[in-house]
Amino acid sequence: MRTYKILLNNLLDIGGVATINNFYSHKAKTPKGCLLYTRKLFKSYLENGLIEKIDTIGKPANKAREVFYCLTKRGAHYIGRANEYKYRKYTRSPANVMHESMKFDIAIALLRLFPHYKFTFRYNLNLYGVCPDIFVKVEHLDFKGQSKFFLVEIERKKTVDRVFHEKIKKYEEMFVEIARKKSHNLSQFTALFVYTDIWFDVFLRHQEYNDPKVLEHISFVNNLVKNLVNHYCKNLSDSRYRFMAFHNFYCLNDLVWHTPQGNRVKI
Repeated sequence: MRTYKILLNNLLDIGGVATINNFYSHKAKTPKGCLLYTRKLFKSYLENGLIEKIDTIGKPANKAREVFYCLTKRGAHYIGRANEYKYRKYTRSPANVMHESMKFDIAIALLRLFPHYKFTFRYNLNLYGVCPDIFVKVEHLDFKGQSKFFLVEIERKKTVDRVFHEKIKKYEEMFVEIARKKSHNLSQFTALFVYTDIWFDVFLRHQEYNDPKVLEHISFVNNLVKNLVNHYCKNLSDSRYRFMAFHNFYCLNDLVWHTPQGNRVKI
């Protein structure tokens, strides 16, 4: 499939909304280069009516990072998926733009890094009172087997103890309810906690990570994730939880995930 259509397909797959920054070039060598081709694609999509710019409340500081675009019905028809189109052109508030961008970074990374899997993304699931940021159904394209489900939590907080007390405890309660009511197969679920602190610039692409100050901050966040795992999560089910620092979103298929026992594993 041509690159021109791949991006539109990925946009529809993740829910029909994203920024130019979300679709940066993973293989580019420089910060400037990582958005060069994507800008050209988005400009062409706009000119041909395949996507539309979503209005924002207030003036965004950086349009590539903070302005979202949505697929149009014409765009869905162009890629042969008109029956999957849903209207998404709702005005966006700048208040949660970082969190939204992080969600789509994770979703797009899954699509790009695991091409032999089919991912179905939902953002509005409520499971026994737990509402994950992304509910992901995972199916292998080459053979039929039991589906897996990722419950993705994007955690951007000052301290890691809040992640445990405000989120993980609720997940434990949810898993207890699932087991008690036997409503789902627990072995199919994996909760993925993606953490960074509130000072890390989540809009940075990995081509910008060579800056000494960024590298220092990355090291700091890595230690926070280790602290979360070692001091709060070591008694959790080792098969049910995975933890990752957000800055690893571009290589989340590598050994960047921590188990509750502190081991580094692939997803």
